[in-house]
Formats: sequence, C-alpha cells, structure tokens
Amino acid sequence: MVTQQKKINAAKLAITKITSGMNIGLGTGSTANELIKLLGDNPVLKDKCRFACTSTQTELLAKNNSIHIEEIDNFNYLDLTIDGADEIDHNGNMIKGGGGALLREKMIASISKNYIIIVDETKYVDKLGKFPLPVEIVKFGPKSTITLLKNIFSEYDLYPEIKIRMNDNGSHFNTDGGNLVVDCYCAELHSLNEIKTKIESVPGVITSGLFINMASSMILGEKEKASEVLFK
Repeated sequence: MVTQQKKINAAKLAITKITSGMNIGLGTGSTANELIKLLGDNPVLKDKCRFACTSTQTELLAKNNSIHIEEIDNFNYLDLTIDGADEIDHNGNMIKGGGGALLREKMIASISKNYIIIVDETKYVDKLGKFPLPVEIVKFGPKSTITLLKNIFSEYDLYPEIKIRMNDNGSHFNTDGGNLVVDCYCAELHSLNEIKTKIESVPGVITSGLFINMASSMILGEKEKASEVLFK
C-alpha cells in the first residue's frame, strides 16, 4: 500500500505539468496507470488535450477512463510524454521495457519535446542492471541473435544469462508489434552508450531497453510527497 501511495504521489505532481491544448504521450506501467486514472477524473484536460499511447495496454486503460486516443502518425510532435521506468540512474539513463512496450515507448519519446519519467523511489538507482535489460528481437533465429548479444556483452566483461521472455502458459511473449523480447540478466551495466550502440546494430535486434540521455526530468514518488529532478 505504501508503494502504491508513492506512485499516486508521483502521478499527482506529473499531472500538474499538463495544460489545456497540449499533445500528450501516455506511457506504460503501474505508475503511468495512476496518471491515466487522474486524467480520467479531469474533464478539462482529457477533453482539451490530444493523446497518443505507448501500448495497447495503456490505450485500453485510457479508453476505459473516457480518454480519446489517436494514432502517433496524427502528430508532428508531442509537447510532453509522461512514462515510467524499470530503473533510472542519477544521470537520467534508464532501463525500460519490463512491460514489453520498449519500441513504442522509444518512438513516442522521440517526437516529444519534454519526456518526464515518473517512478517510486525503488526505481531510482546508482547503477543500471539489477533489472534485466530487455531487447526486442525478430522471431527469425532468436538463438543466433542471443549468441551475438552474448559476444557483445563479453567484450565488456559481462556474461549475462539471456532468456527469451515467456508467458505464464509457456508460450513466447509477443510485443504489440509481434516481436520477441529477450531479457539480459547483467547485474550491473557500464559503458552504456557503447553497449546500446552495439546491441542495436545486431541484425535481428529491433531496439534495446536502454534509454540514454532522453529524459527531461524525473518525478520521484515518496511516501508523503513527490519531487522533481531535472536532467536537461
């Protein structure tokens, strides 16, 4: 219950960043869900802003809260995207994709003038990597892609266990785009820019869950309040 209140506190501060007439990107995850619920209770904002979503899961929740969602191609830009993270460090670098929406999250972020990350304090870390790094890959030849990823990590003395993400029923997890996700259990990451570039250059890799130098700020939800940390 305490963790839930932290997420609610973060969402309450985040909604103050939205003003009437904005183009807004809505992120994926439990903290972003709290923002969507607040928007559903705010008729001025939900009726006077335009919204795009990072996942079908987010879109469904938004529609259940009477928020009209548009396709990303209807926008030249977004004024603001508010999204969560699985981990975020003190420089604003992140691991995202625990919910499997990493590609669409990155696409939405790329057309956003401001990109605010809302998290509870458990996600704010000194070093990335305790949360497994998701990598979205095509379905063709996943074992070959995993071998290439292991070779990259070994260049940096990292030897993660890499697993194809599975559903509870034993089937492969599929992203909204119909791709696979592999989770790389690294324990701690370094040389983030280099590793990201090399991972994303592998044939078969669509994108990684490393979001580097993208966040404008972070809203940190705590037990009694929330506070904002600026990155750029």
